[in-house]
Amino acid sequence: MKIAVVTDTGSNMINEGIAVDGIYCLPLQISDQDKTYLESHTISIQETYQLVKEGHMLKTSLPPLGKIEDLFALLIEEGYEGIFAVPICKGLSGTIGAMEMIAKQLEIPFLAVDCYSTAHIQLTLALKAREMLDQGYSMDQTYDVLQKAAKDSCTFIVPNDLQHLSRSGRLTKMAATLGGLLKIKPILYLNEKTEGRIDAFSKVRTMSKAWDVIIEEFKKMNVDEYCTMCVAHVCDEKGAKEFIQRLEANFPGTPIKCVDLISVVGVHTGIGCIGIQYIRNV
Repeated sequence: MKIAVVTDTGSNMINEGIAVDGIYCLPLQISDQDKTYLESHTISIQETYQLVKEGHMLKTSLPPLGKIEDLFALLIEEGYEGIFAVPICKGLSGTIGAMEMIAKQLEIPFLAVDCYSTAHIQLTLALKAREMLDQGYSMDQTYDVLQKAAKDSCTFIVPNDLQHLSRSGRLTKMAATLGGLLKIKPILYLNEKTEGRIDAFSKVRTMSKAWDVIIEEFKKMNVDEYCTMCVAHVCDEKGAKEFIQRLEANFPGTPIKCVDLISVVGVHTGIGCIGIQYIRNV
């Protein structure tokens, strides 16, 4: 059975220069008042963050329904008999629901994994889905393995402020209340427990202390050399590299990469945000 893997630009695969036969990447949208851009297609991460620096309150949304329908129709024309999707999580976007609706209309078998996050975790699962399907695993078998892997992952985010998150509605009420606190670094997180929604985890006085809290939590989660980590930042490469040095000292042997935070997340978390993700290897 010929199966296509479909993800979206939340995976960051375009910005990381990753192209794999049989993986198709739909563009999420970034809106600036009356202008709408296709993430990583008609606007770059750097251009997006320049708008944020200039004070633009950007909004994000799922891929255009027409783009989803056109891609799925093309896949059917090319002989694909099913679609296995690894989109940005349900807690952040309605992308999964839109894909399900269009697949049903076009009468093609469809299955989607909820990654409970986006970015590195989403990318890792999409790449693994392609690998497993190429090895002859069924869609159901692939789903079972990847959904289990998604449960053994976590994302922490440390923004400088919560203005963008609270306005966008992507923050729970409890986390939003942190926005009124002065001289506090909120530590936010999302995983299976939060159902992919951004929630408050803790609050500290400095970014350095936030790193300490996250490191201790990763130790409780048994993060080790059988996991991968990704540190993502919004215009703070220096801070990200300092965090990586501390992670390397605490988790020797665990692969860690550093990237720009994907812009559909960064426009909500703001300039200076640093995030960290882990996922256990499948």
